[in-house]
Amino acid sequence: MMHAYPLPKKDFLGFILALLIIFITPLAQAKTDILRVGIDLTYAPFAYLENNQPKGFDPDFMRLLASKGNKTAQFNDTRIENIIIGLESGHYDVVASALYVNETRAKQVDFIPYLQTGGVLLVRKEDNFNPQDITDLCNKKVSSMKGAAWIETINQISETYCKTHNLGAIVVKEYPSAPEASQALLARGVDVQYEDAAVAQMVIAQLNHELKITSKHMLNPVLIGLAVRKNDISIKQDLVGLIKQVRETGQYDALVKQYNLAYPNQSLLASNQQFIITDLNGELKNRDVVTSQGFDWHYFVSQLVNPNFVKASWTVTKLSIIAWTCALLFGLLLALGNRAKNPILQNLTTSYIWLFRSLPLLVLLIYIYSLPRFWEASSVVLSDPFWAGLIALILSESAYMAEIHRGALQAIPNGQIEAGKALGIHYWAIQTKIIFPQALRIALPPLTNQLVTIVKLTSLLSVISLTEILLVGQQLYTRNFLVIETLTVVAIYYVAIVTIVTWLIKRFEIYLDVTKRKNKQPEKLTSLTLFSNTETTSILSNNQKSKFVLELANLNKYYGHTQVLKNINLNVCWGNVISIIGPSGSGKTTLIRSINGLTHLDEGTIKLEGTPFIQGRKNPNKQFYERIVHLGMVFQNYNLFPHKTVLDNLLLAPDYHKMDKEESKRSALILLNKVGMIDHAFKYPHQLSGGQQQRVAIARALVMKPSIILFDEPTSALDPELVNEVLSVIAQLAAEGMTMLIVTHEMSFAFKVSNRIIFMENGEIIHDDSPDAIRKSSDKRLQQFLNQCEQ
Repeated sequence: MMHAYPLPKKDFLGFILALLIIFITPLAQAKTDILRVGIDLTYAPFAYLENNQPKGFDPDFMRLLASKGNKTAQFNDTRIENIIIGLESGHYDVVASALYVNETRAKQVDFIPYLQTGGVLLVRKEDNFNPQDITDLCNKKVSSMKGAAWIETINQISETYCKTHNLGAIVVKEYPSAPEASQALLARGVDVQYEDAAVAQMVIAQLNHELKITSKHMLNPVLIGLAVRKNDISIKQDLVGLIKQVRETGQYDALVKQYNLAYPNQSLLASNQQFIITDLNGELKNRDVVTSQGFDWHYFVSQLVNPNFVKASWTVTKLSIIAWTCALLFGLLLALGNRAKNPILQNLTTSYIWLFRSLPLLVLLIYIYSLPRFWEASSVVLSDPFWAGLIALILSESAYMAEIHRGALQAIPNGQIEAGKALGIHYWAIQTKIIFPQALRIALPPLTNQLVTIVKLTSLLSVISLTEILLVGQQLYTRNFLVIETLTVVAIYYVAIVTIVTWLIKRFEIYLDVTKRKNKQPEKLTSLTLFSNTETTSILSNNQKSKFVLELANLNKYYGHTQVLKNINLNVCWGNVISIIGPSGSGKTTLIRSINGLTHLDEGTIKLEGTPFIQGRKNPNKQFYERIVHLGMVFQNYNLFPHKTVLDNLLLAPDYHKMDKEESKRSALILLNKVGMIDHAFKYPHQLSGGQQQRVAIARALVMKPSIILFDEPTSALDPELVNEVLSVIAQLAAEGMTMLIVTHEMSFAFKVSNRIIFMENGEIIHDDSPDAIRKSSDKRLQQFLNQCEQ
């Protein structure tokens, strides 16, 4: 039997090192066999993707150079505004992406010239405007690819020629690529497109000749160069030598002829000698090694106060706040529609939310901005990138905010809506006065987060040439390649905006949080108490024309196949105090809730003060909401409005029903004094005990002077110690002649204050008699129930 012995430590380390060498050597060797190229594959015919392969002059040219050096060209697709970041970070060795040579760029990278090109002017085919030169563009909007060399020339001519001749400035709108610039022209967002001559020919062909070239000569010939890091001496030497080889073999000439391009002429090379690293013969110049300049602090500080950044920040702030506010309101409507009982409305809002949450904002932006191409009348609004971007943001963000609102609305207890209905308040008033204020406090943190998201999403609007913060930064660093310094300034402006708006909303959130508010104690609370003690108000309704205050005839209610109310008949005389008792599930609460319409009846009729009030299977009408105030309701769980003070809880219904404000306030204070809560008039519900809240709820039910008041187990949610303070208030109301219908499990209290007792079981009224008669009843089931309750 063989034994495995552990390797000595030295041998083990040697073994690991050998493995590393075996694996690393091929990788290092492979790296030397690859020419890594940074390229923007969105700029046909110079570089583009076809069948998932890089095509165009630049890819073909770099493959040709790589093959001459016995290497393979490896392409790294990177957008033009970020392409130099990748070069400086070592992600590739050279940039071959039709980069125009200029002074500011030459300070950051070294250029090896390999091509020349120039610009042409494009307009819509049907336009009568036929510009020949840049001076013809005064008072016009011009689209261009972002960071193009000719933009500086256009701006200079705008200043030195257009403005001095009072012709109006040239407005340049920069887009990520030539297709977006052309779409802006077709959508009438601009008047003319300035484009590279070779690119323009392909754009026209791709767009079925909807555009035309008006300039007869190539404008402002520019030099195109390969960009390399300044200290990459070996890469420069290799590339210069390879370019010389392909020119000598004639392969280069064949390639430029294929694309209708040309090698730089001598005059163009001579005029750019200070910006390139080769001489007129294409030989590498002798240059000293350049040391890294590090972070350009002077440039960074100067850009912090750049007026273009300040102006763009105001645009971002204005756009974000308007979009957030509109999306917040529209999203709220969508959330209400999504919760509606109407299936058509529910499906429509659900479909909207699904669609716009699925659709990328970038795609939506281009769709909306391009809409004038198919609907010309929309160009009045959508040709302005601010309005196009605003509409896109609202459509997209409202879908997200709808879900935030839906969650917040679901968090509000249904009892809040029922309390509003019991006070005769209509649907929209319930939403605006009761539900929305509470839901907003719940939704505000995620809504604030959504505002931050919108601020950052405004950076995408550069695709439709809205001059926002990031676009200003890109316009700078695509020209000077000071990427890190510029992006640091961009970051500072975004952080500043987000910090300010979130601080303001946080202050608003604190304001909405009633738990953090101080009591609004008035200076003359003592005088109010004295006033309440000396004044009296009647709690009884003056309308006693009918024989009965309430008449129930043949009430039936079903939940599915289960009948919970069975042929209920009941008449309530003025001044009656009726307690409804019975085991749980007997239908007591359902009966109370059916009387004031909180539960829909299937069959039967309810009369209030001698007039039909509710009929089975019929929706409440306008008259119902006007008369429901004659039915006071006290709920098991109080259902006070937590965002309003005690006094405001009482005044909500009188204010809504347009009652005299002074008289309503007087009555409210007297009623608060009657229930022993005048000292707490300016507190919020969360500052009160359960018993105190229920006493306030009783006062709120009385403030409209109802003909009858309904109690749904008013003490069941209270601690035993707090029950008596509520029962004493109810007993006082009974003594004053208030008509009441009370669902309760407090047997001793019920028999003490009531002149009628109703015993219910299995949805039926089994007994309806005086307390004494109920006590003396021979019904064994009733006596069994009473005995159990008294134990």
